[in-house]
Amino acid sequence: MEPGDFVTYIPNNENGIVKSISPEGNIFVVYKCGGDWKHYYNYSAALTRKKDLKLGWYCPDEKLSRP
Repeated sequence: MEPGDFVTYIPNNENGIVKSISPEGNIFVVYKCGGDWKHYYNYSAALTRKKDLKLGWYCPDEKLSRP
């Protein structure tokens, strides 16, 4: 996992983008940016455990494309 990766927060299938990873391995993910995914780096990120993330976005209808 690295900054810019599309991820899903598994407990509630919330999509996000990895904003940063600290040297200690803490992962910060932007989940809410009002659909402005191209500028995700301008939004606040939440500390998220790696075990609660999976690469890729959750797409229940398979029609949702990446930004």
